[in-house]
Amino acid sequence: MATAGLSACDNGFEELNKNPLTVTQEQFKAEYLFSTAQYRTFRGDETNSLYYGSTMTQQMATLSDRGIFDFFGDKYVYHESANDNLWLATYDGGLGPVKLLEDIFHLAEGKDDYHNLVQMTRIWRTIVYSRLTDMYGDIPYSEAGKGYYDRLFRPKYDAQKDIYSHMLAELEDATAKLDVSRKTFASADIAYKGDITKWKKLGYSMMLRLGMRLSKVDPESARLWADKAFKGGTFASNADNLVIRGADAAGANSNLVNGQSEMFRVGFVPGKLSATFFNFMKNGGDPRLKYIAAIYPDWRNNSVKDTNPAIQKGLPNGLNATTVKSDPSYDPTKNEHQYSGVNRDIFAKFDGPRFFATFAESEFLLAEAAVRGWITADAKARYESGVAGAMKVLTTYDASAVISDQDIAAYLLANPYSGAMGTEKALEQINTQYWAATFLNGYETYANLRRSGYPKLVPVQYPDNDSNGKIPSRLRYPQSEMVYNKVSYETAVGRQGADNFNTKIWWDK
Repeated sequence: MATAGLSACDNGFEELNKNPLTVTQEQFKAEYLFSTAQYRTFRGDETNSLYYGSTMTQQMATLSDRGIFDFFGDKYVYHESANDNLWLATYDGGLGPVKLLEDIFHLAEGKDDYHNLVQMTRIWRTIVYSRLTDMYGDIPYSEAGKGYYDRLFRPKYDAQKDIYSHMLAELEDATAKLDVSRKTFASADIAYKGDITKWKKLGYSMMLRLGMRLSKVDPESARLWADKAFKGGTFASNADNLVIRGADAAGANSNLVNGQSEMFRVGFVPGKLSATFFNFMKNGGDPRLKYIAAIYPDWRNNSVKDTNPAIQKGLPNGLNATTVKSDPSYDPTKNEHQYSGVNRDIFAKFDGPRFFATFAESEFLLAEAAVRGWITADAKARYESGVAGAMKVLTTYDASAVISDQDIAAYLLANPYSGAMGTEKALEQINTQYWAATFLNGYETYANLRRSGYPKLVPVQYPDNDSNGKIPSRLRYPQSEMVYNKVSYETAVGRQGADNFNTKIWWDK
């Protein structure tokens, strides 16, 4: 009887011991994770982009060397934390986009109601992984993020060639399957608010970007993918740009602001505009420069600045606080902050934008594809459209940063398309403009510089550099990988080459 009494109470006991605050898998919805994955892609990876990407490509410069908040790529020096940042932020098991996207697939894949969300997640995954593989080379891909579900705690490193093949196939299939007649998940999508037409344009624009990455290593594949993307329909205007803004204009919650803007605003970043970048704009009469550049004599004080064009100048890369005093550009009557930095009123807003892919970039890539004969298009028209798009986009940072159609026309007249001077001259001009258009998106600037070879930069020769005076070809793997994923790490190094700044990644061979 006692046993029967206990048995009769089992159901009530189970109900009593259920945590009312626990969300079951049946109750949890995949869309809750999507906006978080988007935002975690946006927030938390600033140091790789700024400290390495923007300086190795000579958009930014610094007099510092190996301090906590230095632009280490200026002098090609290794700093473990800055070097590892993108990797660790991406693979973070709690909030990293890799795990979040894997969760979405686990919850949503195969469920008809989630059809569009799955396709959007597949496209977003290519954004996350393409940045990572472009910075490091071979990376965990097919087995990444599967520790919780498949007990794969030491994922293999996939070869970059295979990663690119899969990403491009994913883009083709996912973009084709997006369906405007199905649920769009507008409230979960902080990028496009569920606009499926724009998601399709993003898919084809990413296809164009990744396809053109293959221009050196596999030009025939590059041609095929560029043609597919062009026929599919890439970004048509700046309204299609993939951009995410910080969510806290007051800067009260650092987890919700644009971290890149935050670093400029609060004075963590003593970076200056590189003389290479500054002089390109100044010598070409570029109307963007008046909005980009400002001098802060006390670089920690946002309220004291000078935008007088007569005294603006960029800082040559590869100098420190001692060697700059011997440089012809240095004025001994002023302090070391006599060089132009980023105008913080425009680019240092806590709710400011971060760009992942833009109309201007797509137009320049289409111009290049046309020059190469890979698509049937007017290269000159695409080039000029790219220039205009890159200039008009500044209003996304601040409404006051208006560049008129007349100013754009005057710039194009002074800097005409050089297609008549030959293919190489056209490619140099197009990709140099691409370099300018990706200002502050160090990942894309750095990737396209390695792919195209333009602009032709003179490497710095800092005495204590870690790349033998060459522009680095990649970042190093985190040292933790040598301990926690030793076999996979060693396999990747054996296949790709020594784990240093000089080993080229697959598409850059």
